[in-house]
Amino acid sequence: MTEKIYDFILILKAEFKRDLIFMRRYPLEIISFLFFMYLILMSIILGFSQLMTEGSIVEGNSPLNREKMIIGYCLMQFMLSTQMGWSGQIQNESQTGTLEQLSISGHSLGDVLLARGLSQLPRQCLSFFLLLFTYSITLSNAQITFQNSLQGIFVLTVIAFGIYGISFAFAGLTLLFKRVGFFFQIINFGFLGLFWQNRASLEDGSLIANLYDYFPLTHGMKFLLKYFQNNPNSIPFTGNLFLLIITSLLSTLIGIFLFYLMEKRARNLGLLSQY
Repeated sequence: MTEKIYDFILILKAEFKRDLIFMRRYPLEIISFLFFMYLILMSIILGFSQLMTEGSIVEGNSPLNREKMIIGYCLMQFMLSTQMGWSGQIQNESQTGTLEQLSISGHSLGDVLLARGLSQLPRQCLSFFLLLFTYSITLSNAQITFQNSLQGIFVLTVIAFGIYGISFAFAGLTLLFKRVGFFFQIINFGFLGLFWQNRASLEDGSLIANLYDYFPLTHGMKFLLKYFQNNPNSIPFTGNLFLLIITSLLSTLIGIFLFYLMEKRARNLGLLSQY
């Protein structure tokens, strides 16, 4: 058991160095991705403001909950970059032949992916805060605070494990289908609707409401709103941090199980070699 933990730490160290080399070698790719994501939300907010009638804005107050839009969008970007680091890299490695090398190494492919996710977590947290800070200074009416940043980093880390469960499932599908195009990106943008969902519109006790309340991503979104919105007392908040930790870890375990099923299927079909 100790040897296995030591081996995983070595994989984690190697993946962290790999991520640093990637950032040094391809800085423009990371910068352009963040700039592109920044422009998307700015376009959405500008479009909404242009579509609203003059009577819907009183004394400069907009009916849009900009803080929820901004924080939810930054969380969606956090999820998108995480997922791209898993299934996107598998797609690239299957083209170059390195996926086959990973599949025949002494380490399981699942361990490598988990180490990859953990090694990229600092960069993804940094990108979350960079976007959030940029929106806070660009949009003058956005009531964003960074006083609870440490709590926010902890919640982001917990949410990441919920994302890992989804990423494991996406990675397994990538092993089977290889070239998935923008399929997963479309699904990830679909999660944006969940983050912007008005909980008050859901009937209490219904299946959809319960799924919304206990799904790791939407549950974690409540904590992020509490920590980063300038007036947290204005948000009806009910949340259990311990429950969020449990559901996020459970999501990871389910994702690992599905991944190993699909990896076994891919091995049986000989789909791990270069194509």
